[in-house]
Amino acid sequence: MTGWQNSDGAFQASAIGSVLFEGFCRRFFRWYCPLTVEGRHHLPDEPFLLCSNHSSHADSAVLMTASGRSFRSFALIGASDYFFRSRRARWSVSPLMNVIAIDRRPGPKSLAACLATCRRFLEQTGGSLVLYPEGTRSPDGEMRAFKAGAGLFALELGVPVVPAYIEGTHRILPKGRFLPRFGAVTVRFGEALAPESPKTSQRHTELPRDRRRHLVEQLTRSIRMLGPGDVPQALIASVQEKG
Repeated sequence: MTGWQNSDGAFQASAIGSVLFEGFCRRFFRWYCPLTVEGRHHLPDEPFLLCSNHSSHADSAVLMTASGRSFRSFALIGASDYFFRSRRARWSVSPLMNVIAIDRRPGPKSLAACLATCRRFLEQTGGSLVLYPEGTRSPDGEMRAFKAGAGLFALELGVPVVPAYIEGTHRILPKGRFLPRFGAVTVRFGEALAPESPKTSQRHTELPRDRRRHLVEQLTRSIRMLGPGDVPQALIASVQEKG
């Protein structure tokens, strides 16, 4: 393998597969599940970390479609036990979209390897990353507490975080369903959050753990405000700090 790929930690979609998948998704979200996009102007020109709620396998496709950018310019940070240890998932997804593996409970070594792969992707493609802070799909469509990974990746990679809220994918393709239903979908992008470095932050004496937690709390509030109604305030209070 070449470029940013790692045989154990990433796969890169083929050019033909990516173009075909992108064309299919643009037609699918125009005619079958009509897509409404709000706030696209918030997407930066430089690489960024795109974070949203997560309740469907359709989420990554709809986010990339809503961005209006090439699918090849995105890589999904996805669970290694799903995308890399499931033969069916690997062979069905790998020709279509870029995926970088992360363990659900990463140790220092696996986390460092994932971050290194992400850096290579950003540097060599100028693209952006998709990360779901909940860590897994919501079974009922309700947003769950965010883990600290989004804050860690944004701060370690030095990229802005774009909050997004996806509405409708849980209805058309909920967890456990394989064929999508007809239905409308909406994606709302919010203003990018710029992670502060220890030198520029007013809280420059904070520990890295606290800086990650504050960024995730800010991200939770931003995505909550993009939602259709009130997301429980307990989500902010119950941000799970990992490492």
